[in-house]
Amino acid sequence: MATSYYSTFKLLQDADSERDRDTMSHYTSPPPPYQQHASKPQTFHPHSHGHGYGRQPSIHIVVPTSPISRTVIHSRYNENDHLLSGGRRRRNNGPGCCFFTVIILGAVLIFAVFSIVQFVLSMPINKAVWTNLESRSCTTYATREYLAKINVSTWNRHWMDTCMTTPLFVHDHPNWPFRCEDRSGTVVGHFAINYDEPDCVTYWSRYKDRGCTAKGSKTRRIEQHLMNVPKHADYKEFCATTPARFLGQEFSGAESCVHSIWGVYGQWFIDDPRC
Repeated sequence: MATSYYSTFKLLQDADSERDRDTMSHYTSPPPPYQQHASKPQTFHPHSHGHGYGRQPSIHIVVPTSPISRTVIHSRYNENDHLLSGGRRRRNNGPGCCFFTVIILGAVLIFAVFSIVQFVLSMPINKAVWTNLESRSCTTYATREYLAKINVSTWNRHWMDTCMTTPLFVHDHPNWPFRCEDRSGTVVGHFAINYDEPDCVTYWSRYKDRGCTAKGSKTRRIEQHLMNVPKHADYKEFCATTPARFLGQEFSGAESCVHSIWGVYGQWFIDDPRC
C-alpha cells in the first residue's frame, strides 16, 4: 500500500512538472493551434505494482491540457519616435511642406522687390534731359519735325507729364513737344520747329489771271506755281499752308491745288463783279 501511495505521489509530481513546462513554453514559443479535442481531460490510471491481499482501487487524475490564453499589447508608436514636450508625437509632414514654404517665401520676396522698384521709378525726376536729337523731313510750310529721347522710364507714372513739360532747345530757342510716345520702354518726344528751316520754306511764283470761271458767276480764278516743294513731301499740305499775296489781298494758302508734270499749282477764286 505504501508503494501505491508513492506511485500516486510520483504521478502527481510528474503532472505538475509537465504543466510548468507547458506554461513556460507559452513565453518562449507561439501557442499550438487550437484543436477540438484539446478540451478533453487526460486521465491517468495508476495501478499497484504489488500482488497481495486487498487490491487497491485505481485513482483517476485529471490534468487540463487547454492552452493558456495570453494578452499581447501592441504599441501604436514606434520605439524610435521622439516625443515632443508635453508627450505629443512629432509630426512628419514630408518634403512637400518645405517645398510650398519655399514657393510662398519666394513669391513674397519677388513682390517686395517689385514694389520697391515701382516706388523708386514713380518718384519725380529732378532733372530730365533730352538726348539723341534727330532731324526728320519737312511736314508743312517752313516746318520740320524733330525727334528726341528723354531720360525717363515708362515705368514712372509721371513720364508723360515729364515729357510734355520739358523744353528742348533747337536753334537756340526752347521748344515743347506736341506729342510723346513710348517706344519699347523709351520715351520719345516729337517737335515741330517752324523757324530757321529754309529747306522747308515754299513760295509762289507770279500769279496768273485765268479769267472768269463762267459768264455771270462774278468769280475770277487766279493760279500760281508753288516753288521749292520738298522731295517726298505732301504737296497738298504745302500748297494749303504757303501764304500768298496778290491783288492787294493776303491768303494763308491756296483754296485748291493741282499736281501735274509741270509741278504743283495753287488756285484761288475771288469775287469780281465784272464776271
